[in-house]
Amino acid sequence: MNRVLPEPSAPTVEVIRNPNLHIIFCTTLAAVMGVSSITPALPLIAQTFEVTIQQIAWLITIFTLPGILLTPALGVLADLIGRKKILFPSMLLFGIAGFLCTFADTYSQLLVLRFFQGVGAAAIGALNITMIGDIFQGNERATAMGYNSGVLSFGATLYPLIGGALATFGWFFPFYLPLLAIPVAFLILYKLDNPEPEKVLSKTRYFKTVAGHLKNRRILLLFGATLASFLLLYGPILTMIPFLINERFNSSSLIIGLSIGFIALGNGISAFNMGRLASRFTEQLLLKISFIMYAISLASISFIPTIWMLCLAILIYGLAQGINIPVIVTLLSAETYLESRAAIMSLNGMVLRIAQTIGPVFITMLFVMGGFHAAYLVSSLFAFIIGLWVILRLDSKVE
Repeated sequence: MNRVLPEPSAPTVEVIRNPNLHIIFCTTLAAVMGVSSITPALPLIAQTFEVTIQQIAWLITIFTLPGILLTPALGVLADLIGRKKILFPSMLLFGIAGFLCTFADTYSQLLVLRFFQGVGAAAIGALNITMIGDIFQGNERATAMGYNSGVLSFGATLYPLIGGALATFGWFFPFYLPLLAIPVAFLILYKLDNPEPEKVLSKTRYFKTVAGHLKNRRILLLFGATLASFLLLYGPILTMIPFLINERFNSSSLIIGLSIGFIALGNGISAFNMGRLASRFTEQLLLKISFIMYAISLASISFIPTIWMLCLAILIYGLAQGINIPVIVTLLSAETYLESRAAIMSLNGMVLRIAQTIGPVFITMLFVMGGFHAAYLVSSLFAFIIGLWVILRLDSKVE
C-alpha cells in the first residue's frame, strides 16, 4: 500500500518545547482524570450507596463502556472532518457530565451520569496520541509519546492524591475535578495547531486504506498487547487495590490515594526516559521486559505483608507501564498513515475501552472465587502468558 499523503515534517524546535504538545498534555491530563480521581473514593461510595464490591465495579465499567462502540466511529470522523471538530465537544461533554455526578442522589443516577461522561471521554484518549503521531516522526515521536505518558503518569499520581483528599470531605467532591476539562476544550479550539488530513481521499479509498491496515498482523498483535495491558491496569490495580489496602491495612481514602500514586510515579520515571530507552533497545525487547515486570509485580502483591512493600510492588508495575504504553502507541503510529491514523488509533482506543470495561468484572470474578490471593496470582499468570504470546508473534514480523 502506497502512502497517500506525506508525513508532516519533523518539528524544528525541541520536542518538549513544542506549544502544541503542551495542549496535548492538557488533553491527556483530562483523559486520565475519569478513573484515577475517583478510585480512592470507591470504598466510600460503596458505603454511601450501600452497594457491594461487584456493584461498585460498574462505576468504572459504565464509564468505559461507551468507548467500545463510539471510539472507532469518532476516529473515522476525526480523519474525515478533522481532529479538533471531534475533540472540542467531547471535552465539553466530559467536563459537564462529570461535574453533574456531584448531584446524584442514588447509585442509579450516578451510573447514568458516568455513562454520559464516558461518551465524552470516548475520543479523548485516542485523539491525543493520534495528534502526537501527526506532529512528530521517528525518535521524536517516541520521545513525545514518552513525555505524554509521563504527563499521564503525573496526572495519575496527582489525581488519586487529590481525589483521596477531597473524598475525606464527602464522596462527591472528586467529581468537581472534571470542570477542569472545559477550559482545555477552548484551548484545543483556539490554540492547537495540528496538521489535519487533507480532503483528497474518497470515502471508498479511505475505508480501503483502513481495511488494509487491519490486514497488517503487527497492528492486530499490538491491539492484543493493549487489551492485555489495560485489562491488568483496570482490574487488579485500579479496581481491586483500593479494597485490598482497605481490608488488609485498614487505611483511609487518602492513604489509598497515596499508595496508588506509586504506579504513576514509576510510570513517569520510565516515560520521561523513553527517548533514551528507545535509542538503545528495540521496541520488542522493551515490550518483553514490561510484561515480565507486570507478572512479577502482580504475583508479589498477593503475599506482601506491609503497605510500604505494597507500594514498592506498585512502583514496579508503574515502571513497566511507563515502558509498555509508549512502545505500543509508537509502533502503531509507525504502522499507519496520516490520513487514516485516527481510525487505527481509535480502534486501539476501542480495544483499550474493552479492557477497561471487562477488567473490573474479570478481577471481581476472580476475587469472588478465591479471594485476593487467587485474583493476583491468576492475573500474574495471565500477564506472563499473554505477554509472551504477543511478543513472540510480534517478533516474527508476519504481515
